[in-house]
Amino acid sequence: MTISDTGATAAADANPRDGRFTAPAPTIRVAIVDNDAIALHALSELLSRRFRSVTVIWSASNGREAIAQALSPTTSPDVLLVDMSLSGMSGIRVCREIRRRNDRIRLLGITSFPLDSYARKASAAGAQGLVGKESMRTFFDTLGRVLATGVGPPQCGVEFEPAAQAHRRLREEPPRGVDALSPMELRVLQACAEGKSQERIAAEFGIASGTVRTHVKRIKAKLHAATLSHAVMLWLTMKDE
Repeated sequence: MTISDTGATAAADANPRDGRFTAPAPTIRVAIVDNDAIALHALSELLSRRFRSVTVIWSASNGREAIAQALSPTTSPDVLLVDMSLSGMSGIRVCREIRRRNDRIRLLGITSFPLDSYARKASAAGAQGLVGKESMRTFFDTLGRVLATGVGPPQCGVEFEPAAQAHRRLREEPPRGVDALSPMELRVLQACAEGKSQERIAAEFGIASGTVRTHVKRIKAKLHAATLSHAVMLWLTMKDE
Protein backbone atom coordinates (compact mmCIF):
# COMPACT_ATOMS: atom_id res chain seq x y z
CA MET A 1 0.00 0.00 0.00
CA THR A 2 1.41 3.41 -1.03
CA ILE A 3 1.31 6.59 0.98
CA SER A 4 -1.45 7.75 -1.35
CA ASP A 5 -3.53 4.77 -0.29
CA THR A 6 -2.81 5.33 3.39
CA GLY A 7 -3.31 9.06 2.90
CA ALA A 8 -6.81 8.41 1.60
CA THR A 9 -7.45 6.34 4.69
CA ALA A 10 -6.10 9.11 6.90
CA ALA A 11 -8.40 11.59 5.22
CA ALA A 12 -11.29 9.19 5.76
CA ASP A 13 -10.34 8.88 9.41
CA ALA A 14 -10.98 12.59 9.80
CA ASN A 15 -14.45 12.31 8.23
CA PRO A 16 -15.99 8.91 9.12
CA ARG A 17 -19.46 8.14 7.81
CA ASP A 18 -22.11 6.61 10.02
CA GLY A 19 -19.48 5.93 12.64
CA ARG A 20 -17.80 3.37 10.39
CA PHE A 21 -14.07 3.49 9.76
CA THR A 22 -11.96 1.82 7.11
CA ALA A 23 -9.66 -1.07 7.99
CA PRO A 24 -6.43 -0.17 9.81
CA ALA A 25 -3.78 1.24 7.49
CA PRO A 26 0.00 1.27 7.78
CA THR A 27 1.26 4.15 9.89
CA ILE A 28 2.08 7.42 8.14
CA ARG A 29 5.22 8.94 9.67
CA VAL A 30 4.89 12.69 10.26
CA ALA A 31 7.48 15.09 11.68
CA ILE A 32 7.20 18.76 12.66
CA VAL A 33 9.68 21.64 12.78
CA ASP A 34 8.52 24.74 14.64
CA ASN A 35 10.42 26.98 17.05
CA ASP A 36 7.30 27.47 19.17
CA ALA A 37 7.34 24.73 21.83
CA ILE A 38 3.62 25.15 22.56
CA ALA A 39 2.73 24.85 18.87
CA LEU A 40 4.89 21.72 18.56
CA HIS A 41 3.14 20.00 21.45
CA ALA A 42 -0.34 21.07 20.34
CA LEU A 43 0.17 19.91 16.75
CA SER A 44 1.54 16.56 17.87
CA GLU A 45 -1.45 15.95 20.14
CA LEU A 46 -4.04 17.10 17.60
CA LEU A 47 -2.59 15.05 14.74
CA SER A 48 -2.55 11.86 16.79
CA ARG A 49 -6.18 12.39 17.78
CA ARG A 50 -7.47 13.40 14.35
CA PHE A 51 -5.72 10.86 12.12
CA ARG A 52 -5.48 7.40 13.63
CA SER A 53 -3.05 6.25 10.89
CA VAL A 54 -0.64 9.14 11.58
CA THR A 55 2.23 8.93 14.05
CA VAL A 56 4.41 11.93 14.89
CA ILE A 57 7.88 10.38 14.96
CA TRP A 58 9.85 13.49 15.98
CA SER A 59 9.74 17.24 16.32
CA ALA A 60 12.48 19.85 15.97
CA SER A 61 12.83 23.49 16.91
CA ASN A 62 15.39 24.55 14.28
CA GLY A 63 16.01 24.05 10.61
CA ARG A 64 19.43 22.37 10.76
CA GLU A 65 18.16 19.67 13.11
CA ALA A 66 15.08 19.11 10.94
CA ILE A 67 17.13 18.74 7.76
CA ALA A 68 19.49 16.25 9.39
CA GLN A 69 16.67 14.09 10.76
CA ALA A 70 14.57 14.29 7.60
CA LEU A 71 17.45 13.11 5.42
CA SER A 72 18.56 10.32 7.78
CA PRO A 73 17.29 6.89 6.63
CA THR A 74 16.28 5.97 10.19
CA THR A 75 14.27 9.13 10.94
CA SER A 76 13.01 10.18 7.51
CA PRO A 77 9.26 10.99 7.68
CA ASP A 78 6.58 10.59 5.02
CA VAL A 79 5.41 14.15 5.66
CA LEU A 80 7.24 17.07 7.28
CA LEU A 81 5.30 20.07 8.59
CA VAL A 82 7.54 23.12 8.25
CA ASP A 83 6.96 26.42 10.06
CA MET A 84 7.83 29.14 7.57
CA SER A 85 9.19 31.63 10.12
CA LEU A 86 11.86 29.64 11.92
CA SER A 87 14.70 31.53 13.58
CA GLY A 88 18.23 31.04 12.28
CA MET A 89 17.12 29.31 9.08
CA SER A 90 13.80 29.99 7.39
CA GLY A 91 11.26 27.29 6.60
CA ILE A 92 11.70 28.17 2.92
CA ARG A 93 15.36 27.20 3.07
CA VAL A 94 14.55 24.03 5.02
CA CYS A 95 12.16 23.00 2.25
CA ARG A 96 14.69 23.76 -0.49
CA GLU A 97 17.55 21.91 1.22
CA ILE A 98 15.43 18.79 1.74
CA ARG A 99 13.72 18.86 -1.64
CA ARG A 100 16.97 19.22 -3.56
CA ARG A 101 18.21 15.98 -1.97
CA ASN A 102 14.98 14.02 -1.50
CA ASP A 103 12.14 13.23 -3.91
CA ARG A 104 9.84 11.41 -1.49
CA ILE A 105 9.14 13.45 1.66
CA ARG A 106 6.03 15.59 1.34
CA LEU A 107 6.60 19.09 2.70
CA LEU A 108 3.68 21.12 4.04
CA GLY A 109 4.42 24.70 5.02
CA ILE A 110 2.57 26.12 8.02
CA THR A 111 2.39 29.76 9.08
CA SER A 112 0.66 32.27 11.32
CA PHE A 113 1.25 35.02 8.75
CA PRO A 114 -0.82 35.80 5.63
CA LEU A 115 -0.39 33.01 3.08
CA ASP A 116 0.58 35.42 0.30
CA SER A 117 3.78 36.14 2.26
CA TYR A 118 5.04 32.62 1.57
CA ALA A 119 2.96 30.87 -1.12
CA ARG A 120 5.18 31.57 -4.12
CA LYS A 121 8.43 31.04 -2.20
CA ALA A 122 7.19 27.77 -0.66
CA SER A 123 6.18 26.39 -4.06
CA ALA A 124 9.50 27.42 -5.61
CA ALA A 125 11.33 25.73 -2.71
CA GLY A 126 9.60 22.42 -3.44
CA ALA A 127 6.83 22.34 -0.82
CA GLN A 128 3.64 20.39 -1.56
CA GLY A 129 1.35 22.88 0.12
CA LEU A 130 0.93 25.77 2.50
CA VAL A 131 -1.67 26.29 5.22
CA GLY A 132 -2.33 28.79 8.00
CA LYS A 133 -2.38 27.91 11.69
CA GLU A 134 -5.51 29.90 12.49
CA SER A 135 -8.06 27.24 11.45
CA MET A 136 -7.58 23.63 12.54
CA ARG A 137 -10.32 22.51 10.17
CA THR A 138 -8.53 24.03 7.18
CA PHE A 139 -5.23 22.66 8.46
CA PHE A 140 -6.59 19.11 8.69
CA ASP A 141 -8.33 19.37 5.31
CA THR A 142 -5.10 20.53 3.66
CA LEU A 143 -3.00 17.85 5.35
CA GLY A 144 -5.55 15.21 4.36
CA ARG A 145 -5.31 16.35 0.74
CA VAL A 146 -1.51 16.23 0.82
CA LEU A 147 -1.68 12.71 2.25
CA ALA A 148 -4.28 11.52 -0.26
CA THR A 149 -3.16 13.21 -3.49
CA GLY A 150 0.42 14.36 -2.91
CA VAL A 151 -0.24 18.10 -3.14
CA GLY A 152 -2.32 20.64 -1.29
CA PRO A 153 -4.80 23.09 -2.87
CA PRO A 154 -3.53 26.22 -4.67
CA GLN A 155 -2.91 29.21 -2.42
CA CYS A 156 -3.04 32.84 -3.53
CA GLY A 157 -3.04 31.72 -7.16
CA VAL A 158 0.05 29.54 -6.66
CA GLU A 159 0.07 25.83 -7.59
CA PHE A 160 2.20 23.20 -5.84
CA GLU A 161 4.14 20.34 -7.44
CA PRO A 162 4.37 16.68 -6.38
CA ALA A 163 7.55 15.91 -4.45
CA ALA A 164 9.30 14.00 -7.26
CA GLN A 165 8.56 16.71 -9.84
CA ALA A 166 9.80 19.50 -7.57
CA HIS A 167 12.94 17.46 -6.81
CA ARG A 168 13.76 17.10 -10.51
CA ARG A 169 13.26 20.83 -11.09
CA LEU A 170 15.53 21.87 -8.23
CA ARG A 171 18.18 19.32 -9.19
CA GLU A 172 18.26 20.69 -12.74
CA GLU A 173 18.58 24.32 -11.60
CA PRO A 174 22.21 25.38 -11.10
CA PRO A 175 22.78 26.61 -7.53
CA ARG A 176 22.97 30.37 -7.30
CA GLY A 177 23.76 32.87 -4.58
CA VAL A 178 23.59 31.43 -1.06
CA ASP A 179 22.66 28.00 -2.45
CA ALA A 180 26.07 27.82 -4.15
CA LEU A 181 27.96 28.15 -0.86
CA SER A 182 29.41 25.03 0.76
CA PRO A 183 28.52 24.17 4.39
CA MET A 184 31.91 25.46 5.57
CA GLU A 185 31.55 28.66 3.55
CA LEU A 186 28.15 29.21 5.17
CA ARG A 187 29.68 28.72 8.62
CA VAL A 188 32.45 31.19 7.86
CA LEU A 189 30.01 33.73 6.45
CA GLN A 190 27.72 33.45 9.47
CA ALA A 191 30.69 33.91 11.80
CA CYS A 192 31.72 37.01 9.83
CA ALA A 193 28.16 38.33 10.13
CA GLU A 194 28.49 37.92 13.90
CA GLY A 195 31.46 40.29 13.80
CA LYS A 196 34.19 37.69 14.38
CA SER A 197 37.62 38.34 12.91
CA GLN A 198 39.15 35.88 10.45
CA GLU A 199 41.79 35.00 13.05
CA ARG A 200 39.12 34.17 15.64
CA ILE A 201 37.18 32.11 13.09
CA ALA A 202 40.32 30.14 12.30
CA ALA A 203 40.92 29.44 15.99
CA GLU A 204 37.30 28.44 16.67
CA PHE A 205 37.04 26.20 13.61
CA GLY A 206 40.49 24.68 14.06
CA ILE A 207 41.72 25.73 10.62
CA ALA A 208 44.51 27.94 9.34
CA SER A 209 43.98 31.68 8.82
CA GLY A 210 44.94 31.20 5.18
CA THR A 211 42.11 28.66 4.81
CA VAL A 212 39.62 31.19 6.19
CA ARG A 213 40.89 33.77 3.70
CA THR A 214 40.40 31.24 0.89
CA HIS A 215 36.82 30.61 2.02
CA VAL A 216 36.18 34.36 2.14
CA LYS A 217 37.55 34.77 -1.38
CA ARG A 218 35.27 32.01 -2.69
CA ILE A 219 32.28 33.44 -0.82
CA LYS A 220 32.75 36.85 -2.45
CA ALA A 221 33.11 35.28 -5.88
CA LYS A 222 29.98 33.13 -5.54
CA LEU A 223 27.89 36.04 -4.25
CA HIS A 224 29.43 38.50 -6.73
CA ALA A 225 30.35 40.71 -3.79
CA ALA A 226 33.06 43.36 -3.97
CA THR A 227 33.91 43.15 -0.27
CA LEU A 228 33.30 40.85 2.69
CA SER A 229 30.87 43.41 4.15
CA HIS A 230 28.95 43.35 0.87
CA ALA A 231 28.87 39.54 1.00
CA VAL A 232 27.49 39.62 4.54
CA MET A 233 24.81 42.11 3.52
CA LEU A 234 23.79 39.94 0.57
CA TRP A 235 23.67 36.84 2.77
CA LEU A 236 21.46 38.55 5.34
CA THR A 237 19.13 39.54 2.51
CA MET A 238 19.02 36.17 0.75
CA LYS A 239 19.39 33.60 3.51
CA ASP A 240 15.64 33.35 4.19
CA GLU A 241 14.65 32.93 0.55
